[in-house]
Amino acid sequence: MKYHAYSSKKGVFTSITVLVAMVFALAAPLQPTYALSFNPNKIISDGEFFDTNALDTSAIQSFLEQKGSSLASMTFPDIDGQIKRASDIIENAAIQYHINPKVLLVLLQKEQSLIENPTPRQYNYDWATGYAVCDSCSPTDPKIQKYKGFANQVESAAYQKVYYTTNPDKFSYRIGSPADIDGQLVIPENNATAALYNYTPHLHGNENFWKLWTRYFGKFYPDGTVVQEDGSTAVWLLQDGKKRLFASVGALMSRYSTSQIVHIKKGDIDKYSTGDPIKFAQYSLLKSPKGAIFLIVDDKRYGITSKKVFGQIGFNPEEVSKASDKDLADIPLGGLITKADDSPRGQLFQDKKTGGIFFVKQGIKHPIWAPEILAVNFPYDKKIAKTTKQLDAIPTGEPTIFEDGTIITSPGSPSIYIISNGLKRPIASKAAFDTLGFQQENVVHTSDRALSLHLDGDPIDVGTDTTTTVTSATLH
Repeated sequence: MKYHAYSSKKGVFTSITVLVAMVFALAAPLQPTYALSFNPNKIISDGEFFDTNALDTSAIQSFLEQKGSSLASMTFPDIDGQIKRASDIIENAAIQYHINPKVLLVLLQKEQSLIENPTPRQYNYDWATGYAVCDSCSPTDPKIQKYKGFANQVESAAYQKVYYTTNPDKFSYRIGSPADIDGQLVIPENNATAALYNYTPHLHGNENFWKLWTRYFGKFYPDGTVVQEDGSTAVWLLQDGKKRLFASVGALMSRYSTSQIVHIKKGDIDKYSTGDPIKFAQYSLLKSPKGAIFLIVDDKRYGITSKKVFGQIGFNPEEVSKASDKDLADIPLGGLITKADDSPRGQLFQDKKTGGIFFVKQGIKHPIWAPEILAVNFPYDKKIAKTTKQLDAIPTGEPTIFEDGTIITSPGSPSIYIISNGLKRPIASKAAFDTLGFQQENVVHTSDRALSLHLDGDPIDVGTDTTTTVTSATLH
């Protein structure tokens, strides 16, 4: 296939300011919503179920305080008789049995409403996770008294849920094994789902677990979203399901504009575990204590092999900052830059004759098919004029796609999408669009051709009860 780059000489380039502020005047056909719904075969993922480090003690304590839980101010004897805060008991059980503390928090609410009920009874604390108390059992049965008490309940539930997964043949519900649960055929797809059914063998109880999990810890924002919590100055990048703090204004502004920041409700950021902070600005030049110089590109460091290469790329010694060995060790080595053309930073080349624009990186040219891609991805980059012959000598790669976090639509599209990990993910409804804090002025209108560069991803929803997919028309 021969790719043709977008040409700014054809008079179709519009500034990004105009692009994101265009009026949504064209009606688009409606689609059924992709409602977030309970999947009885996969309640939550194994990755979530076994994420022991999802919350530490301080995060558990903060969660209890935010929810107004009585557990936030209570202490109990732990299994060794030592008086501990509820948050400490929860974390210790999670660590010991390698289970996500969020699972235990949801269980405490599902079984005895201990997260949201401000005035529980003693019974609720004594049988906090519902362990050993079946529907037909008596809580005064001498056989189950050893499980009575908050710490015993939390420890027993954590142990039992993991025991299910390590001894599946001993229990009724297993991965891939069909089962009749409340008159419905269920085939657990993973260990987490099988464990949840073994603990609570009812559809309704597990749907309640899922609803609570989704409300407390559901991650609706896709990778690539830049977020700022209401009332906070901290800005985060969501990446690989985690939140990464921008450690400085420079680190943020070298990668994103302030218009791309999504403002989210207080507490929503706590749904994401914390990843490594983003300490340095994109394209920073860092000098190690031993004198080696590295270029920082997309969270990797590239060693510049000589002063000659440094100069050929066009760097200035005054741009170099000192960095500690620890700072550099935290950044994976991406490779070595042995000549100017190796630079992973990339450059924009423009055909002198046709006006076509390409992004050239590490010896490959990538056509830019739309002015919107140019404006969003390279708002400050200068274009270097090249002859057609010079460009023809450079191998051609795949066309450039929109950066993650970009919200886009096109004339022929029935939906508005957000780009995440290179995929276009439809936003399922106007309610979801508004709830997630997206702004209509940040929707980039592009061509059908540019939109088609992105493969389809899963829809984005927040469990709203709607009947229409968000479109340019429904945003009004």
